[in-house]
Parts: sequence; structure tokens; C-alpha cells
Amino acid sequence: MLLELFLSLTIISLASLVGVFSISVKNIDKYLEHLVSLSVGALLGGAFIHLIPELAKEGLVGELSIFILVGIILFFVLEKFIFWHHCHHTEHKHLSFSYMNLVGDGIHNFLDGVLLAGAFLINTNVGFATAAAIFLHEIPQEIGDFGVLLKGGFSKKKALIANFLSALMAFVGAITTLLFNEIIEGIVPIVVAITAGGFIYIAATDLIPELHKNPKIKNSLIQLTFILIGITLMFAITLLE
Repeated sequence: MLLELFLSLTIISLASLVGVFSISVKNIDKYLEHLVSLSVGALLGGAFIHLIPELAKEGLVGELSIFILVGIILFFVLEKFIFWHHCHHTEHKHLSFSYMNLVGDGIHNFLDGVLLAGAFLINTNVGFATAAAIFLHEIPQEIGDFGVLLKGGFSKKKALIANFLSALMAFVGAITTLLFNEIIEGIVPIVVAITAGGFIYIAATDLIPELHKNPKIKNSLIQLTFILIGITLMFAITLLE
């Protein structure tokens, strides 16, 4: 389990390097929209196909809806008062905001590590499904973060290094969860339920509104296609169980 967890964390952390490649891709906004759509499907599929059914199997039924709601509210508070919507606001010009973006991103990655460790403690397949959802969400986010740092005055090299160091906070979150799991019995199902709420929140409030900014029928059909592909990928992982 530990090998799979830290391998997944390594791959997710490497997603922080994707920003440097995005600046050389023409029409990156068009492809970014596809990635956002794929992220929506992966996050919703991860929550409704893997996390919630697995928690029901574990016996967390009565409290399940409460902890999912806690996850939604928690992510709202974190985004409102800590993240400052750093995932999608890439037009800020002040260097100070770039540092705030790094702080928010570090907290975000720490939480990713917490959520991923909790998922792997349930079982390996739930862990891989959660890792896939996080990874697909990280790609468009990291492109946005890279843009924030460049516009805030960072050089390409410094932005890349800063983004990568921030991504390593996921390891800190995972190790913290593993340590506390040995101390506090029963914390894993609660963390995973909150993860499900977080996935639903991110997909519904951060990503889907971004897709609504392009209302053309053709683009909407493409968005729907990629959302369904994301859900299908999550369903395909269940076939390995």
C-alpha cells in the first residue's frame, strides 16, 4: 500500500511541471477546456462511483451524508478565506498575490496528500481512483498556477521550482494522515467522506461554471463528451476490483 501511495504522490507532484510545457502549446485555452471537462467527470465519478459506495460497504451509512456535507462546507471555507480562488484567477499582477497563491497551493496539495492517504487506507483500488481524479484535476490547476506566478513577476525557472516545491506538500499531508491514523481509530472513513464532498464541491462550483463560459452548442457537446470520458475512466477502475 505504501509503495502505491508514494508512487501516486510522485506522479501527481510531477503534474506541477506541466505548466512549463503549456506556454509552447498553441490554443492552450482550447485544450485546457477539454482538461477541465475531463476533470469534472473524474471528480464526480471518483465521488459517486468509488468513494461513497466504498464507505457504504464499510458501514458508514448514517453519518455519510453529514460528513459529505462537512466536506462541501469545508472546501467552501478553504476556497473563500484561504485559496482566494487561486485556481482560476490568473490575471493578478501583484507579486504579493503570487506568494499568496503559493501558500494556498501548498495547503491545497497538503490536503490532496491527506485525501489520497485516506483513500489508500480504505483499499488500493479506491486509492488509485482517487489518485486519478486528483491528477486530472491538477493538470489544469497547475497550468493556471504557473500563469499566476509568471504574471506576478517570477521567472520561468523560479515559477517551475516554486510550483514543484509546493506540490511536495502532498507528501507531508500523506505522512501526517498515516501517523494520525495509527493514533485515532476510525479517522480514515471520515477523511474519505470529506474527500467525496470536496470532489463534488470542486466539480460543481469551480469547474462546471468555467465550462458555462463557452455556451456554443458544439463546445458544449465536446465538454459533455470529455465529462463522460472522465466518468467512464472512473467506472473502468471498478472493473479491476
